[in-house]
Amino acid sequence: MQTPFKGQCACGAVRYESTAAPTFAWLCHCRDCQRASGSAYCAIMYIPREALTVSGEATYFTVTAESGNAVSRGFCGACGAPMFIQAELAPALQGVWAASLDQADTFNPSVQVWCDSARSWDTLHPDLPRIAKAPSEAEFAEILTAASA
Repeated sequence: MQTPFKGQCACGAVRYESTAAPTFAWLCHCRDCQRASGSAYCAIMYIPREALTVSGEATYFTVTAESGNAVSRGFCGACGAPMFIQAELAPALQGVWAASLDQADTFNPSVQVWCDSARSWDTLHPDLPRIAKAPSEAEFAEILTAASA
């Protein structure tokens, strides 16, 4: 993905720009992401927090995810569009919803997680590795290593 890249909510009240490429990107099929997205999964990429500049104010809602980790989801208070995720799993990184990207076709996930929670009406990506639940420490380290290669 080329940097910088930008994105915004549906109404444009909250915008962001990243000066760094994503550290990793995935498709998450957990029930929490299904509920948050209103769909089968969340398409999320994580970037270093210090590389992200946000204009406008996102509203955050924190839940305890299936993994037991805290997850804060940021959305536009005006239009409700989901935009950000702050996950306890990766505290130095900021999650950005792929649908909020100005150039959404540049999103490039490398893995699918929580595949055991995928809905029967969903079609998993045929070419991406699948992890049944949350990635283990070893699997997460492998995701980070593969993303930096």
